[in-house]
Amino acid sequence: MHFSIRALAMAALAMTALGCRAEYAATYLETSRAWGVVVADFNGDGQDDLFITGHDADDRIWYRSADAYVPAAQVFDWVDRHDCDAADVDGNGRLDLYCAVGAGRGVGTGPKELWLQGSDGVFTLAAGHGAEDPYGRGRIPVFLDANRDGLPDIYLTNEATQRPDGQVNHNHLFINQGGARFLAQTTRATGPQGHQCAERGDVNGDGWDDLVVCDVVSPARLYVNDRAGDFEPWQTPANAVAWRSARLADMNDDGLDDLVLIVAGNRLQVWLNTGTGMHFDAPALDVALAVNAQSVAVGDFNGDGRRDVYVVLSRTDCRTLGVDRSPDLVFEGRPRQRWAMVPQPQSEFPGCGSLAETVDDGRVLLMNGGVGHRGANYVLSWDN
Repeated sequence: MHFSIRALAMAALAMTALGCRAEYAATYLETSRAWGVVVADFNGDGQDDLFITGHDADDRIWYRSADAYVPAAQVFDWVDRHDCDAADVDGNGRLDLYCAVGAGRGVGTGPKELWLQGSDGVFTLAAGHGAEDPYGRGRIPVFLDANRDGLPDIYLTNEATQRPDGQVNHNHLFINQGGARFLAQTTRATGPQGHQCAERGDVNGDGWDDLVVCDVVSPARLYVNDRAGDFEPWQTPANAVAWRSARLADMNDDGLDDLVLIVAGNRLQVWLNTGTGMHFDAPALDVALAVNAQSVAVGDFNGDGRRDVYVVLSRTDCRTLGVDRSPDLVFEGRPRQRWAMVPQPQSEFPGCGSLAETVDDGRVLLMNGGVGHRGANYVLSWDN
């Protein structure tokens, strides 16, 4: 299925009136209850493939082929699978998958999955990998190189509710042991630190992986790698409030990771990294959004070489209507740290705006299904 929509309205932000386009083409993939997604080049052809996970029985990879996406023959066994991440865990040159799994609302078990990809492209579920964490209410896993040994480690967020059996249910760091298995390591970033979002980046530019973690009811957490096996909590004005969605990305091409956030009060903010002091002193962009924001994605969507921001919006009546009638927004990057706001209508597609992820740096995978409702998943591309 292929659709095209032309927007009738434009809005300008930050004193710019340069020509912004809202026309896009949308390639439909499937309808699902999306919980998370992995965008990665699983077959090594130089193009991003898609693995949309959630409360459905047909999780599978969609491989990019020319201008289409082709579903893989392999369907992953159904479990209460939430979000996943991809990395080459065992060093065979192929991306593997680690997936967070729920634990029966905190009263059951849900071993986390490690799927190893073989030379034939088939994924096999690993046993005894050491990062099972069966009692954790798995939410978001992030691969990072915590100890800078060249091997992917795992940071796992869990919804840290109190279990009636007293078993541990909080965030973990699992260190890769030579590609053979993982071993849990306690740090200041582990424990009940939040589960709404988790991102890897390099905040202070020292070449070591840092973390941001958030929870919608608590101030966000920023952890800088101390390069000695632990993380140092870093307090700045940017993480003094709760975040709903967060991205670490270089927005002004200075080589430093900046923060793109949906924060408490339903505001979009971009905090540019100063490279000194607290690194995040004041937002370069701070916009109140009239409709509930769900997710942000960052990429060069109009092909001008600058970073743009895609914001997923969803009206409160969407679940009743079954169609999202609130336009999403693209904030197109402009010179001198300015952005132009361009509405992106979504009313042609069923479901309610839920998640967005950047594909091949210039497109957006938009997921209109959520934890408790089904919706269309489709890739947006702009004619640049």
